[in-house]
Amino acid sequence: MKNESNYVIEIPARLGSNRVKKKNIRLLNGKPMIAYAIDAAINSKRADKIYVNSDSNLIEKIALKKGINFYKRAEALLTDTAKQDEFNYDFLKNIECESLVMVNPVSPLIEGVDIDSAIEFYEKNNLDTLISSKQEKLHAFFQGNPLNFCSDSLLAPTQEIAPVDILTWNICIWRRETFLKSFEDYGYAAFSGKVGMWPVDPMKSIKISYEEDFRMAEVILKAKENSKLDLPPQFLEED
Repeated sequence: MKNESNYVIEIPARLGSNRVKKKNIRLLNGKPMIAYAIDAAINSKRADKIYVNSDSNLIEKIALKKGINFYKRAEALLTDTAKQDEFNYDFLKNIECESLVMVNPVSPLIEGVDIDSAIEFYEKNNLDTLISSKQEKLHAFFQGNPLNFCSDSLLAPTQEIAPVDILTWNICIWRRETFLKSFEDYGYAAFSGKVGMWPVDPMKSIKISYEEDFRMAEVILKAKENSKLDLPPQFLEED
C-alpha cells in the first residue's frame, strides 16, 4: 500500500478498443493520444501522485518515460465487459488517497487547469462524487417525453429552458472512503454519496469514441497549435 496523499490521478487505459483500434497509443497530432491526459495530469497543480492504470507494456513505457507511476491492471478486468466501477474499486483497494481523480485518456483536449478547476469545484461543494458534464440548453426528449420543456403549450425559447446535463466523463473525482463503502455495500459506486456535475468547457468535452471524434480532435489541436504560432512571443509567456 502507498502512503496516503490528498489527490491521486488515475488514467485508465486498456490497449484494446473495438471502435477505434489501439486508440490510446494512436498518434494524434504527432503524439500518442494517452500522452495528452498524462501531460494534463503532470501540469495539474493539485495532483499528489499520477498513475496510468493499464494492461499494456507499451502504455507502461509511455508512462514511465513521462516520469509517472504505472498500475498493472488485473487480468480479470481486461475484458470489454469489465465496468468502470470494478477497475476503480481494484485501484482504490491498493492505492491510498483521500480522493481519486480520474482523467479520461480519450479526452485529449483536457488540460491541467481543467483538472484543478474540477478539484476546486469538488471542494467548494463538499462533494463525494464529481462527474464532468456538458450543459446543453436545447429542447430534449427522453423515450418520447419532453425533459426540460412543456410540449402542450407555446414553445419556450431555448434561453428560458433549464439546461440538460450530458455526462462527458472527461474528469471524475471520487472520495475514496465513500466509493469503497458504496461498492462493498451495493456492488456499484459511480454515483456514491453527494454527487455534483462539473460543467466542462464544451470545446474540451470531446471524447474519442469513433473515428470522426478522432478527426475532430486533431483538427482542433492543429488549429490551437497554429494559433499559438501566429501570436507574438510575449503572448506565449506564462505568468
